[in-house]
Amino acid sequence: MKRLIALFAFLFLALPVIATAQQPPQVTTDPAQAFITGSIIVKGEGAAPTDRPLNAAQKRILAIRAAKVAALRELAEIVDGVSVSGETIVKDASIQSDTIRAAVQGMVKGAKVIQEAYDPMTEMGAVYLSISMQGPNGVASQLLPQLLPTLPPPTAAAYIPPATPPAAPPQPYDGLILDIKEHQFKPALINRILAQNGEILYDPTKIAQNILVERGAGDYTNDVGKAKAILSERGAKNPLVVKAAGVVKFTDVQVGADDAAGIFAANQKANFLEGAKVVFVLK
Repeated sequence: MKRLIALFAFLFLALPVIATAQQPPQVTTDPAQAFITGSIIVKGEGAAPTDRPLNAAQKRILAIRAAKVAALRELAEIVDGVSVSGETIVKDASIQSDTIRAAVQGMVKGAKVIQEAYDPMTEMGAVYLSISMQGPNGVASQLLPQLLPTLPPPTAAAYIPPATPPAAPPQPYDGLILDIKEHQFKPALINRILAQNGEILYDPTKIAQNILVERGAGDYTNDVGKAKAILSERGAKNPLVVKAAGVVKFTDVQVGADDAAGIFAANQKANFLEGAKVVFVLK
């Protein structure tokens, strides 16, 4: 019996270890999704050329190379579709400016490879590329310095509070959550907040450029609880939650008169708008 147990143990230990396949990343299907996930992730597939004889190693190298070219093409299409402000997308701005076009091309070429795979059975390669939306090498930091000078100045005036401000809350608000789930809203590099009369409460182009580059117009999620967690990480413990009254040109959020006055009064005390401590809650 002892010999039989020892034999089974030997056979078990001698079995080859089969590595589990690496979980593929979740790819970005549209630019709006990238604002919520925080990055653009694309997949490219490719095969080695068949016009000449190749060994196994050459097929793998060339298939991976073809997959990366396909991924770069897909990445450029996603970046081109990112909203800047209003109905303008990155592609529109790139057509009008050689500088912006060069910035987009450089950013796409510098995308990070996060996974490569090759299937010897099908002789197909796959490459996943990623670009962050925020941070030092993200979409905002690469494009906003070139985009801001091209944006037309806002036609609306800055918000003027009513003569009688609302009563101050017992605990000052230190952040803002905008619930826009009932409206057709597009995350953008520049998302403004407007009063119902069109006056501007929050214009991200007016905040410090280092904050705008690092955080964009704010953060994006699909849940108020997640929004509170995001602001908590930024030091905001008591955010003001406001339900949007509407959306203007897809990217500007409109709030009611009382909410506008409340946001203005709260920001006068905590300056959370100047720090882009804003979270947009989408569908």
